[in-house]
Amino acid sequence: MSATTPREDVLGACRKQLEVLVDRLSNGVAQLTAEAQRPVGPGTAAATAAGNEGDEEVARSVLLSEEQILGEAQAALARFDEGTFGRCQRCGRAVARTRLATIPYARNCIKCARAAEAGHNG
Repeated sequence: MSATTPREDVLGACRKQLEVLVDRLSNGVAQLTAEAQRPVGPGTAAATAAGNEGDEEVARSVLLSEEQILGEAQAALARFDEGTFGRCQRCGRAVARTRLATIPYARNCIKCARAAEAGHNG
C-alpha cells in the first residue's frame, strides 16, 4: 500500500471538486439555455410580466458567467490530463494549495493573477 503526499491529496481533492463543478455547471448551463430559448409570445406570462427585459438581461449575464466558469473548470481538468495542473501558466511555479482549494480552476499563481488583473506582463 502506498502513501500519498500532501500535494497528491490536495490535487486529488481539486480534481474531484472540478469534476463536481463541471457536472453541476453543465446541467445549469443546459437548463438556462433551454429557458432562454423558450418562445415568448402574446398571452404568455413572460410576455406580460413587468420588467421582463431586465430579467432576460440578468439571465443572459448569469448564463455567460456560468459558461465562463465551466470553460475554466474543463480547461483545468485538461491540465490534469496534461500533467500541468497546479503550475502557473505564466511563470511555471507551483500555484499555492490554498489558492487551488479556493479556486480549483486557477490558471496562475496569485502574483501572476494580480499582475494580469492590473494589466502588466510580469
